[in-house]
Amino acid sequence: MKNVNIAGALGAVVVIVAGFFPLLHLPIVGNWNYWNIDITLASLVYLFAVLSLIAAILNKSRMLKFCGWAVWFLVVLTLAGIWFKVDSAFSFIPLKKLARFAGKMVEYQWYTWLVIFLGVFFIITGAGKENRE
Repeated sequence: MKNVNIAGALGAVVVIVAGFFPLLHLPIVGNWNYWNIDITLASLVYLFAVLSLIAAILNKSRMLKFCGWAVWFLVVLTLAGIWFKVDSAFSFIPLKKLARFAGKMVEYQWYTWLVIFLGVFFIITGAGKENRE
């Protein structure tokens, strides 16, 4: 196992573990992780994270970089989708101030989002390095 890409493997493990941490806090419902938000997006993120872990172990830098960018795209897509959904979810309320207040009650757990992006950063930057020993 001397040809393992440590940065890519570490980033993949960070993305996999951080996906189980809470990403959103809803007042009545509680905390939501990736699986509670959308199962399809969570499955795709975990698929590419596991593929990047395999690519890091096999030291396949092109596959690692592709999986890293795919995870980045899916996480940004998830974050944008959540933002737009929260922004428009309370549009049925006729009073604008009350609708804005209800939208602000949904709390983003930014530390988890930052940890996921840090893991993606490790995957992408780890792909630039080739271990040839």
